[in-house]
Amino acid sequence: MSNATKNPESSFESFFRQATGTDPYPYQSRFATADDIPHLIQAPTGAGKTATAILGWLYRRQQFPDQTPRRLVYCLPMRVLVEQSEREAMKWIENLKLAVPVHVLMGGADTEKWYLQPEVPAVLIGTQDMLLSRALNRGYAASRFHWPIDFALLNNDSLWVFDEPQLMAGGVSTSSQLAGLRKSLDVYGSCPSVWMSATLEPDWLDTIDFAGKFPAPPLELTSEDYDPQRNLYKRMTADKTLRQVDVGSSGDMRDVAKRVWELHQHGTQTLVVVNVVERAKAVYRALQSLRKKSEAPALLLVHSRFRPHERKRLNDELQRKDAGNRIIVATQVVEAGVDISARTLITELAPWASIVQRAGRCNRTGDDGPGTVYWIDLNEKLALPYEATDIDFARQKVKKLEGQDVSPRALEEFKKAENLKLPFEHKHVLRRRDLLDLFDTSPDLSGNDIDIARFVRSDDPDTDVQVFWREWSGDAPPPEEPRPARAELCSVPIMSAKKFLETLDDKRGEGYIWDHLSEEWVPVAPRQVRPGMVIMLPTTAGGYAAASNSSPEASEVGWDPTSMAAVESLRPANAPPEDSAKSDPESVHQLPNPLSVAQHTNNVCAELELVLASLPAIDAFDGHLAKAARWHDAGKAHATFQEAVRKVNPSLDAETLWAKSGKKGKLAYRPPYFRHELASALAALRHGLAFEAAYLIAAHHGKVRLSIRSLPDEELPDDGRLFALGVGDGDTLPEVDLGDESCPATELDLTPMRLGGESSWTGRALKLLAELGPFRLAYLETLLRTADVRASRKEAGHA
Repeated sequence: MSNATKNPESSFESFFRQATGTDPYPYQSRFATADDIPHLIQAPTGAGKTATAILGWLYRRQQFPDQTPRRLVYCLPMRVLVEQSEREAMKWIENLKLAVPVHVLMGGADTEKWYLQPEVPAVLIGTQDMLLSRALNRGYAASRFHWPIDFALLNNDSLWVFDEPQLMAGGVSTSSQLAGLRKSLDVYGSCPSVWMSATLEPDWLDTIDFAGKFPAPPLELTSEDYDPQRNLYKRMTADKTLRQVDVGSSGDMRDVAKRVWELHQHGTQTLVVVNVVERAKAVYRALQSLRKKSEAPALLLVHSRFRPHERKRLNDELQRKDAGNRIIVATQVVEAGVDISARTLITELAPWASIVQRAGRCNRTGDDGPGTVYWIDLNEKLALPYEATDIDFARQKVKKLEGQDVSPRALEEFKKAENLKLPFEHKHVLRRRDLLDLFDTSPDLSGNDIDIARFVRSDDPDTDVQVFWREWSGDAPPPEEPRPARAELCSVPIMSAKKFLETLDDKRGEGYIWDHLSEEWVPVAPRQVRPGMVIMLPTTAGGYAAASNSSPEASEVGWDPTSMAAVESLRPANAPPEDSAKSDPESVHQLPNPLSVAQHTNNVCAELELVLASLPAIDAFDGHLAKAARWHDAGKAHATFQEAVRKVNPSLDAETLWAKSGKKGKLAYRPPYFRHELASALAALRHGLAFEAAYLIAAHHGKVRLSIRSLPDEELPDDGRLFALGVGDGDTLPEVDLGDESCPATELDLTPMRLGGESSWTGRALKLLAELGPFRLAYLETLLRTADVRASRKEAGHA
């Protein structure tokens, strides 16, 4: 793009000032106005990288919409940063008076339905666990039938920004590999990536499929940014000195707490950063004992093992600028992006990159000095979750800095003087074959799925599951117990969850997971727990300690396996039911009137036209999508579907083929696993439609994609004919009106479910996958699915 005629730098300064009330730093302007988006921003902590990315994208999207991806995917290493980034983005967008929605992708029931507007520019914010798992088609804490939608929208027409990726372990390898694979496998629109860090080395991104594909050189701060007349100079040279504390960490952390108490300066803010949640809790409790009944200094515990419901209040407290006399005890969650400034910072020894980040929270603004950064040594047994070699490397460096300046500018100069080059090992590298294997979302017949944990966080032992608490009567939760809302999900380390489940007994209950085949909550054994799983616990199980009205601080520690107290349930009032192989929650709506197949089809086709009109052309697939939309519900003419609709609403006209009953009620099919979209696709093939259209028809609920097969407990016909998903070979459809055309009476042919041969569904689907690539094929699926759901919501009176 050419910037010659718009003088965009001056325009960006005005844009930035309107959003933030301050002038941009020179490097922020360079990012927003560069011809090519830099792939790496190397900027010290406190230099405003969040505003650089979000406002830079917003400005480019406003000025150059055809060359700027439609979605900004803002990926953070830790959960505590998500709400802060969401709050900042929304404030800036409101100040700019822009209609750009901001959505958080954190698991649980998604009430925002962001995916229903693929044509609308949006900011999507989440952690590496939630975003990378979705980009790999295995979204943590998400329905498997929704995986392809997230996969499509995050890998097409999106700008990925990785904030402080040096804290993402194996996520660095996966992020760069995905960037390379998007280039080689093709996407719709563009899908570049930007990594922002003070300590990430450029060659960490030089993975096999991304090597040499950098669109532009790294963006670094220059002497212009460090001009003493600019506000950034004060931040980069803020007065802070490094010193070692004369105690070491231990199991009970009492000695550390005593030194914290002594080093805290009355009337100021002290930040204590501990590497492990349990040690952070120990410091917090010891400080409570030292404080006894006094209310000063205020104490705050911050880590990643809180539910969003409680974490929101804690984060609001953390961000208070008038906190005054306070000690904050935290884990690594504060070392990247959290905008707090402490006079005194006390940290356990950590890898060098983490030490640099943590030092950035001491006298961050330059107005809270003189600051002091104290470090606590660790013995090798306490090194986890870090490698002992990384801890030893950092120990050597901090000893050299004893009593010296550790401002961001000083640390940058120290790195150059020491010729520091941080090592990074690519332990698990996502390859093309891995990505193609992940495209198939059909459940393994043994009940297992491909484990992507190694690609999301490498071998990190703190890989999480999500747990939530509910109260119910009876021995087991009822099937209608709704899916969890985001506010009630608590991230728990996988090993901690396994050990906790082992401690449960008959009195406290057991954990449950949703079985999408049997449509019920089933007990989960500790050995079955895997990353990304969502586990329901009874409130009687305990395991969580939140503040009470009578003692707002005493028990505010979040996930606590030792707590036996009942946990407050945060069950949402109107959450949707869980998805299953038998049902489609997105299609269940209270309609004011029943709709025929033709009426609903016309509505879907109209929605698809609206979506496509606002998106770049997708070549020949415009026609295939239009044909798929026209035929997508032909299979609802099947007797199994019509019987189920009439059972919900017996007053329906017997001569009309219905798509919607006009009544709220779950369709009960006989046979139970009937999928109308399979019947629709088979009818389309029977009448000569292109396989591309038939595939999109079959995939429009995310349940029939690369293969057609019977489910494990389906009852097969005694006559031995082919049968899958409630559809049998030789089943018939009457002629059905599809609006602008009709589907003639049809005898369905299920021979495509057989493997091998030119008519094999799987063979043809894999050929289509090879031709289009996984990203583009999933995107086309999503456009039809979006049109269908949007039409259903409008028919039900939802905006």
